[in-house]
Amino acid sequence: MEEFVSQGDGHVAVLEHYGLANGISVYDLGCGCGRTAQALQRAGWTGSYIGADVVPELLEELERQCPGYETRMELSQKIAAPDGSLDLIYGWSVFTHLFPPETFLYLRDGLRALQPGGTFLFSILEMADRAHDRVWDNVIDHVERGSRVEQLDQFLHRDWIRRFASEAGFEEVRFTDGADGSQHPPFWQSLAVLKKPAA
Repeated sequence: MEEFVSQGDGHVAVLEHYGLANGISVYDLGCGCGRTAQALQRAGWTGSYIGADVVPELLEELERQCPGYETRMELSQKIAAPDGSLDLIYGWSVFTHLFPPETFLYLRDGLRALQPGGTFLFSILEMADRAHDRVWDNVIDHVERGSRVEQLDQFLHRDWIRRFASEAGFEEVRFTDGADGSQHPPFWQSLAVLKKPAA
């Protein structure tokens, strides 16, 4: 539980660095049971929160822990929000478990749902980051033994994300290495930050 709390607080610190402020509209893609949502409440953040996930039991737990926060069950690669209604979309370790075309579709629909100047922030696994080798080694071990891999662990290349972002219509992509703690607590996974054009 202590790690759950500290990780959530770290998530909020990252969000604050990339534009979280009171009064904005945020969309928590793959919100789970509300690790970040609960941290937002602890931090005293006020604004419009939507959490989306594919597991109803996790959404129910978030609703119990964070009354007043909106949750949505969404099984497609869509952002369940009206056009131009969001300031910030974030997803922690979501695209690490999806195929690249699914990631692209989320980014493309995210652009639609964001207000001009809005931000789409997400974490990724990278082959170039040796700290992510343990995930890769675990997958190799499962494949070599012929055992079923319980979940997809997908690595993305920065060039792919730049292409996805450009084709979706984002104007800017910035990356932060997972070990970089110069602006906020290290995230371990690398971070990608996409900006929708302001006009």
